[in-house]
Amino acid sequence: MSKTQLKKELSGYSKEQLIDIILEMYSTRPDVKEYFKFYLNPDSKTLCEKYIKAIDKEFNRSKWRVSKARVSVIKKLIKKFNSFQPDLKYRYDLYAMTVKLSIQTEHFYKLPESLINGICHFINEYLTLADKNEDLDNALSIIGQMVEQDNVGTRYYKNRLAEACQDYVESKSILIAASAMSTTATATA
Repeated sequence: MSKTQLKKELSGYSKEQLIDIILEMYSTRPDVKEYFKFYLNPDSKTLCEKYIKAIDKEFNRSKWRVSKARVSVIKKLIKKFNSFQPDLKYRYDLYAMTVKLSIQTEHFYKLPESLINGICHFINEYLTLADKNEDLDNALSIIGQMVEQDNVGTRYYKNRLAEACQDYVESKSILIAASAMSTTATATA
């Protein structure tokens, strides 16, 4: 059902009927309850901490010293967190903590290649968000500090994370150069 159809349908209900529907959904649907808790009392910090714990729990799934963390679960958690539209600072924090938790996990467990690729994708999402909000340098600095730590993580994994950052920066450099070239071509024509 589209939003327009839903709006049309709900416009026929009285205020009391709408309140009853909302209360019924609140009591039976955990996701609706979580949404209303945040909507009525927006606390981005507490919400971020909750999702960081859930991501940490996912990273700690293992068998025989191999991480069994699922990229799809982590991706859903990040998407669900972002759906609440929390403060931008906490969206940054969640991405940064996801990378940090992956480094800590990799220190103790072998990460499958699919998980490493997924973390590189999350880095790309994080840098894209930071770039859109003109905070790319700060995001790169945060990831750089994590990668430079000597006491946690293998060199191979941290090099992969650094390469993901480099790939993002290079892709933006190519786009900027192409844009500048097309502007120059248009100006000379």
